[in-house]
Order: sequence, then C-alpha cells, then structure tokens
Amino acid sequence: MSIQLKGKTSLTAGDLAIHNVQPTYGSVSVDIHGHVNRDTKSKLVAKYLKNGWNWNLFSPIAVAEFPIGSGIEAKLLDGDHRRHMYKLAFPTKKQIPAMIYQVKDMEEYHKLFTQLNLYNRTSASQEEVFVHDVKSLRKDAVTMSQQLIKCGLCVYGSQDAGGVVGFTAGPRVKIGGFRRALRQGVQNTKYAASLIKNTWPEDEEVKVELLEGLAILFNLYPLLSSPRSKISSDFEQWFTTRQALYEQRVVATDYKSAGGAVVNKAAACVARGIITDFRKVNSPNVSRSSKNNGLPLAKINDLIEA
Repeated sequence: MSIQLKGKTSLTAGDLAIHNVQPTYGSVSVDIHGHVNRDTKSKLVAKYLKNGWNWNLFSPIAVAEFPIGSGIEAKLLDGDHRRHMYKLAFPTKKQIPAMIYQVKDMEEYHKLFTQLNLYNRTSASQEEVFVHDVKSLRKDAVTMSQQLIKCGLCVYGSQDAGGVVGFTAGPRVKIGGFRRALRQGVQNTKYAASLIKNTWPEDEEVKVELLEGLAILFNLYPLLSSPRSKISSDFEQWFTTRQALYEQRVVATDYKSAGGAVVNKAAACVARGIITDFRKVNSPNVSRSSKNNGLPLAKINDLIEA
C-alpha cells in the first residue's frame, strides 16, 4: 500500500457523510455461522495451515450483530476459512477474535456481505505481490527479478520508494506474461524485449502477448536472432520500421487475429501472424524462397495445433 494517493480526487477531508457506527473489536463463539455463506473448502484450509498457524497472517473474522430484541442471532460476515483454521489450531478455545458490525436487519446484513466481500475489497495485484516477494528475498522471486534486469524490464508494484523491481529504468511488464515468455528461454525473451523497446522507445509498458509471441519466434527460428544471418537483420529492420507506425496493442491484436486467435494460444497466434507477414515481404538481403525455406510455417503451426 502506498502512503500517498495516486491520481487526483475531488474528495475533501472532513466533508464526508458518516454512516452507521464504528465496529468494535471483541470475540464470538468459534461455532458462529453465516447466512447463505460461501462454501468453505477443506483444501484451502489445509493449504493455509501447511506450515502451521501464524498469528502475523491472522485478521479477525467479521461478524454482524443485530438489534437487541430482533430475535436474530449474530452471524458471520467474512472469515469462515479463518474460523475453521482457528478451531484446528486451538481446539480448546471457545471464542475467536472478531470485528463486530451493527446491522438493523437481514437485508442490511446481505448488503454488507457483498460490500465486504466484493465491492469494497481490492485484492493485491500479481505485480504488488511479486514486489513484496522480491523484498522478502523469496528465492524464485529474486531470480525472476534478476531475469527482468537481463531483459531490461521492470515490474511496477507501487509509487513508493522500492516499489519497482527489476531494471527500474526500463518499461514495465506484467509478471504473469513475463513468466510465460521465459518458457522460451531468457535469451529469447531478451531478444523480444529489445526488439519491442527499439520499436517503441517511448512506451512505458511492454505488452505481454507481443513479448511472448516474439520470444516464441526467436525460440522456434534461431535464424531470426543469429548475428550471422541476413534474415535476422532483415527481420529487425522490417519489424522496427513497419510496426512502429502502430501502437503495440494494435500490433498484438491484429497479429493475434491474423494468426487464428486460437483459444489459450494467444501468444503463439501472435507469433504466427508476425512470421506469416514477414515471409510475404521482399527482403533486401535475402531472397523470398531462401527466407521461406529457413522459416517454415510448419514449426509454428505444429505448436498451435499440438
């Protein structure tokens, strides 16, 4: 979480309407239950308790309390997985810590349930989590950060100091897409990132489908990145001069469509669209037949159709 707001706001401190009463901190029965609550999954409970109970990861469950005389007992709003975890960790405990909210009726209970669990909840993004993983020296995250540096890319988690990891002077990339691109090899991902940065030097973010698509091409067709290949220099010149006329997003979308837009094969379709287009053009340093023989479509077709 950043200590400063990002972006402008029209809100003025002290001028906001205040609704309901401040919740209180207390404890309730460990057997409290909700009304039409979500399924509680034993696999998740087992996953969360894999390394035992950790108080530093615990936050009180949320409970709704109804007016005295309403005849409605207190009900769980949020935290049933935590409740089951607590019962397993502390089988002799009869009470569990809770934040207690005051509601007037069942209608307000259900409205508050959706606000707590959906509308007013902002989950941490993959990028925010990744930054914290790097800062906590998690081994795989640190390795990934080093690979980002090699590729001249960064992951943005926050505007605060230290909120960006990798090559902080480079464009941003979504960590999930970067991971997928790395399946094609660090060097091929580096080639892909370099080509994108050379084509769109002013862009602050690299589109991951394009990054992965190019990495796939460099992996399938080593001639595209070989310093001794005339095809390589022609490909780089063609890509940087032609694609720079359009936005990254447009290039990725158009080539994905041209490549077939196969479900779950988006990046491979981007790759097929690019290589198909490149095979059609007249290259200055190599004949079309030599180029097409060195870049057979069967390779990318087999990948997509496998």
